[in-house]
Amino acid sequence: MTGICGLVGREADDLESKAKTMLSLMEDRGLKSRTLVQSLPDREKTAIGICDSSDAQSLGNSAIPLALDGVFFGDDQRHGNPAPAGPSRLIQTAGAFAFLTSLQDHLIAGRDIVGQKPLYYGKAEDGIVAFASLKSPLKAIGIHEPWPVSPGKIIRASVRGYETVNNYSLKQRKEEPISELDATYALDELFREAVRRIVPRRSGIAFSGGLDSALVAKVARSEGLAPELISVGLRGQPELEHAEKTAKSFGIQANVRELSSSEILDSLPDVVGIIETADPVIVGISVPIYFACQKAREMGLSYIAAGQLSDELFGGYGKFEDIALQVGINNLGKEMFDSVVAASAKDFDPGDKLAVAAGLELCCPFAYLPLVEYALKLPASLRVKLADGKVTRKYILRRLATRLSLPDSVVDRPKKAVQYSSGVQKVLLKEARRQGMSLGNMLESFTG
Repeated sequence: MTGICGLVGREADDLESKAKTMLSLMEDRGLKSRTLVQSLPDREKTAIGICDSSDAQSLGNSAIPLALDGVFFGDDQRHGNPAPAGPSRLIQTAGAFAFLTSLQDHLIAGRDIVGQKPLYYGKAEDGIVAFASLKSPLKAIGIHEPWPVSPGKIIRASVRGYETVNNYSLKQRKEEPISELDATYALDELFREAVRRIVPRRSGIAFSGGLDSALVAKVARSEGLAPELISVGLRGQPELEHAEKTAKSFGIQANVRELSSSEILDSLPDVVGIIETADPVIVGISVPIYFACQKAREMGLSYIAAGQLSDELFGGYGKFEDIALQVGINNLGKEMFDSVVAASAKDFDPGDKLAVAAGLELCCPFAYLPLVEYALKLPASLRVKLADGKVTRKYILRRLATRLSLPDSVVDRPKKAVQYSSGVQKVLLKEARRQGMSLGNMLESFTG
């Protein structure tokens, strides 16, 4: 859990004071903070700040300051990568991170290629260019509409503005003729590697008993990681009973958090404030994650794992089924790729903020870069299968689940979005109708 910020401005600008103000607005990400100010040519200065729960010493341990939020997952998976040590090498490494550094008289920023850690930027009216882990610190210094740093892009900033100097973002891969059997074996190996590298021992797992969370739980269990399963939903939801039964089939007891309608509604100011958006879809997904994180914190856990990016990579959304039925499988590849790219803002940013606000780190094994790159070159017909007018979403993941001996109740279970399976969406819509307004307007009422 770390918050980072960086600013570049003129020598007369009080950058250090602004950096401290920004860090004070990221206390959820760490109470101990440090700033480093450097003078540049042409009367420019940079300030880099970091806050975390330790001594925040990483900022000044070398000649080149580095403020890092996140982790790397072992050795660089891109064997033979010729890039020298530095931002270009760093950003191509498998991990979940955002970083800021001062290099060659510029402020440099970047995020991992999948975009699992939030980082925003913009330019204030006084000419200062700034970056931060959250939007609110940027707004506090006069940047009214912060933009997310694009995953995989290295941005260079000065008082003249900012520009992308390197782009390692995900590219749509050409589908390769991979057989179902080969794909299943390869995904088995990659997913086990992802769980081993990303999910620490005794992590919580946001567990619905659906395909994604069941795969994470089963592999974590088989790898000896002793996971704690956490299931959240409105009291009386049948999915809670399914989650408990599925957990028991793994030899694990699920930790169930039954919610009342009033608890869901009372959480909305906190949820909207933490995720920094009132988008109805994102809020609906975020409320169950919020309570799962609260439960994990009550249990004394430090990590919570989730199935983010599975739906995007393997065609889990209903829109992919509609496209397959209307125009065929051949057009699905680009739709799924675009969904993967959009996941940074829609899934990872809010998920990370919710976890960190609860004192946790979010772990997403489906976002493991080697796994992502392999999945993107799979034929669309293996990810979404169309046969005899019937569509099977996440087809190859279901084959993997069968290989791992998951119960048929999981393998064959239709995909249901968490906001619906948890009962949260029903509560939100009912309250919006009671207030005589749209759900979007109701949620906007909780913004600053």
